[in-house]
Amino acid sequence: MQIKERTMTQGIILDVVGDLTYANRAVFKAAVEKAKQTGCRHLIVNLEQVRFVDSSGLGLLVLVSQNFRLMQAQVSMLKPQRYVREIMSLANIPKMIPIYESEDDALTARAA
Repeated sequence: MQIKERTMTQGIILDVVGDLTYANRAVFKAAVEKAKQTGCRHLIVNLEQVRFVDSSGLGLLVLVSQNFRLMQAQVSMLKPQRYVREIMSLANIPKMIPIYESEDDALTARAA
C-alpha cells in the first residue's frame, strides 16, 4: 500500500493505493497519525485506487472517524470503487463516514 498526502486549505487528502487490510494497517495508521499531528480538522481518505478492504480496514476507518470526531474534526471518504463501496454498505460504514464522488464536494463539506 502506498499513501500520498496532499494538504489543502480545507483539510488533508490521503490518496491510498492498494488494499486496506490487516497487513497494511500500520502504513495507514502512520499516515493518519501524521495528519492528526498537524492539527488536521478534515481528513479525506481517497479510496479511488483501493481494490479491496477487509474487516480490519473497515474497523480502522471507523476508529479513525470516531477519534477525529472526539477532536471535533471530521473524516470523509472519496470515490471508492464499486466493490469497495458494496463492502462498506454491507457494514453500514456510509452512515458513520460520508462518501463523496468529487474532491470539491468533500472539501466543501467541512465548511457546511
